[in-house]
Amino acid sequence: MQTDFLEDLRNHKLASIFLLAFCIVSSIEILAELYENKLLIWMSKPLILPLLMAFYLKRSRKINLFFVLALVSSWIANLLFIESGFHFIFYGVLFFLIYRILVIYIVLNKVKMPNSIPLVLGSLPFIFLYAIVTLYTYDTLGNNVYLFLLQGVFTIFLGGFSLGNFIMVSTKSNTLLLISTMFMAFNQFIFLLKFYFEEVNKLQSLAMVLFVLGQYLLTKYMFSTEKNKRYEVINNLTE
Repeated sequence: MQTDFLEDLRNHKLASIFLLAFCIVSSIEILAELYENKLLIWMSKPLILPLLMAFYLKRSRKINLFFVLALVSSWIANLLFIESGFHFIFYGVLFFLIYRILVIYIVLNKVKMPNSIPLVLGSLPFIFLYAIVTLYTYDTLGNNVYLFLLQGVFTIFLGGFSLGNFIMVSTKSNTLLLISTMFMAFNQFIFLLKFYFEEVNKLQSLAMVLFVLGQYLLTKYMFSTEKNKRYEVINNLTE
């Protein structure tokens, strides 16, 4: 028992170190985006998600392989997004789709809903936002609009699912999932705003703030739900 306690203490200290490094490197990356320092971006951005993953692996008591794969997919996508060429962006979007699908799979296995009504109601605000943004950016995006819409389908589903759960039962886990999903959704909208504003560096810096916070809150969500084998957000309503 003493050995287990010492091992837990060591893992906790390592997790704290990884989290501190994650915060420092993320701050450097955000500033690098703001001042358009490409060298600093390449030095800091590839380290953000590996540090978050190390934090998760050391802190978690029930490691979820799908979440690890999701972080890896998001990491590859972000490396591809550093470059501005169409092929890099295209493959980056594909890997980010894999990330989104894996997150949805994780959430569906942690949350059980009795029917689709909360999902439909929760999706309405996201559908409205995506419809408005698509109408205003269709001419600018051209054929790329289909990639944006494909991303939107999964974002709308996850957003509707998260919002529906939060409205029915506002637990800590639901709150973390909703805020994380909102941050990641607005991150996509900021990507489109870059076509209309000259100060792209400020928007890119803001996008990184939302991305870092979104990923960290999603990790906190994993911690808050791993205590139960299956987390049912509306179990009190179905009894």
